[in-house]
Amino acid sequence: MQSSLDKLFLKTISFLEKQKIPYLIIGGLAVGVLGEPRMTQDIDLIIFILKDFVSKLLDKVKNEGYSVNKKLALKEAYQKGTFRIEYKRLWVDMIISSTEFENSALKRKKQITLFGKKVNFPSPEDLILLKIIPGREKDILDAKTVIERHGNKLDKKYLELWAQKLSDEAEDMRIWNTLKKIL
Repeated sequence: MQSSLDKLFLKTISFLEKQKIPYLIIGGLAVGVLGEPRMTQDIDLIIFILKDFVSKLLDKVKNEGYSVNKKLALKEAYQKGTFRIEYKRLWVDMIISSTEFENSALKRKKQITLFGKKVNFPSPEDLILLKIIPGREKDILDAKTVIERHGNKLDKKYLELWAQKLSDEAEDMRIWNTLKKIL
C-alpha cells in the first residue's frame, strides 16, 4: 500500500519527466536514501529551468491537479528562486537551479530506485554540500549522516574544492569551515 507521499513523489517525478525538466531530489528523501532515514512531510527538488518558464510550468502543474497560488509562486520564484506547489495537503518545494555548483551536481547525478522508479539523486558529496550551504542545524545533521554512511568512499578532494569555491563566491568561509569540522 502506497502512502500519500509515495504517490505524490511518483506523480511529481512522472510530471517532470513528461515535461523533460531535469531535476535532482534533495531534502529529507535524499537524506533517507543517501544518509540516515528520517521523517519528512514534503518533497524537495532542484529543477533545471529558466525563470522565464515558471509561469508556464505553474499553469501545467495546475492542469495536473496540483494547487498553487500562482501570483505568490511567481513572486517567490523571481525573488528567492524557489516556489511551492501542493497536492492533497502535501508540498513539493522546487528550487530553480542558478549556480555552477548545481549544474555540476546534475552532471554527477546518481540514478537510484525509490518507490519502484529510477530517479535522480545528487552524489553523496553533492548532497553534503547542498546540506551545508543553508547552514541550518538540521541540514548539518543530515550532512553528517551522509558522511557517516559513505565515509572513506567520499571524494574528499571534490568536497574541499567545491567548499572552497562556494565559500569564495559567498565571501564567507562558513561552508569551508563547516565541511572541515564535520569531515
